[in-house]
Amino acid sequence: MKVRRVVLGLEAADHILQNNRTRHAALLEKMHEPNRWFTGPWLCKTYQAECQRTRDMIAEASISRHLLETITEVFRHPIKQESFRRLLSAESLASVPKALTEGPTLNLLADSSAPRPLVNGVSPEALDLLQDWNVPPQVFASLRKMVPERQFNAARLMIALKRMGFHYAQLLSTLTPASQLADPSVPRKKFVGVTADQLAAMETEFDLLNEEFLYCASLRGTWALELMAARLYLDRLMENARVVRHLARDFPEQLGRFQSILDIPAGGEGLTSQPVKTGLRRTHFVF
Repeated sequence: MKVRRVVLGLEAADHILQNNRTRHAALLEKMHEPNRWFTGPWLCKTYQAECQRTRDMIAEASISRHLLETITEVFRHPIKQESFRRLLSAESLASVPKALTEGPTLNLLADSSAPRPLVNGVSPEALDLLQDWNVPPQVFASLRKMVPERQFNAARLMIALKRMGFHYAQLLSTLTPASQLADPSVPRKKFVGVTADQLAAMETEFDLLNEEFLYCASLRGTWALELMAARLYLDRLMENARVVRHLARDFPEQLGRFQSILDIPAGGEGLTSQPVKTGLRRTHFVF
């Protein structure tokens, strides 16, 4: 009896997962955007608020990168000295983390997977990302106005920013350049108080901000790990009396900056040249 209950439990769980994977796809044929659209003032207000929020999150995601770049810049002076390198070898410190000598990782791995057929006009890759989220049906009506690659990036933005509502999806589709629309021949909606040039400038800025945010979000975890390795290595240097004496004699400025960096609590990194917004901090998913 117990074995049968376990089997039935697994079958029920699998059934739920299968339904979860297909529940969005099954509704796509019936999805249409509601008739209510942004007004000119509402578009401008929403656009400005989302741009500022994205800038704040870019700054937050880039903290580890900026600190790692600072450490790399400081470390490159002593590591050029041959006597310092010999000292590191003698003290079993010759194995320097790559990020400490080359800086943070800056290149994303390219996705080489072949695109799959659209599901009622929606990218299956976007559906895969959104399958575990409670997404209003109208969101997909906005997504399928875009080309598949932009749909995928829009889904990544919605998850990372926790913006699953229809209004954010509509903002994304409204500020999509004609070249990235599924049907560029469809006339663009005009907004009272917003000229064509202003709308084009909004499209450009919104695209650049979102592209930078997705880049930072994709590498944020890598930067954090690289920073952790660099800090642990600096800890070892500062605990070695011979290394500290050598730095104090030949590189006193760098020694002081190393100590200042290590005085920053792990996880609370920040630079005076890169201010971080204070107040309550949100937790964001990264993709």
